[in-house]
Amino acid sequence: MTTKTGLTHAELKTKQRAIREGFPQTMGLRVHRAISWIGRAETCGTDNDAKFIFLWIAFNAAYADEGEFQTIQPGERAAFADFFGKLIALDEQRRIYGAIWQRFSGPVRLLMENRYVFNPFWQAP
Repeated sequence: MTTKTGLTHAELKTKQRAIREGFPQTMGLRVHRAISWIGRAETCGTDNDAKFIFLWIAFNAAYADEGEFQTIQPGERAAFADFFGKLIALDEQRRIYGAIWQRFSGPVRLLMENRYVFNPFWQAP
């Protein structure tokens, strides 16, 4: 028996199309990208590693600030903490906590320690 844990790609896309007129252009693009990556994650079947990577990309697409691609933002950690704090506040069933610290704690720690996903690494000459 499969338990539904959230909205599907199709449901998210339908909702996004219904409300996108009220989005600022950059936000609309971020939401579109995030939903597209969620759709890609849904195609992974039982490959949980690939699914996690695509969902992580989707998360970053939603939370990313276009300005960070121009320069290194000194408040990036604060922006991340603020965004994630809002998600946590809305996550009454603690699904995010469970996914990160119970189900994916190893991959999350490896990702956090990987210097190649650290923005200043890519900005250095």
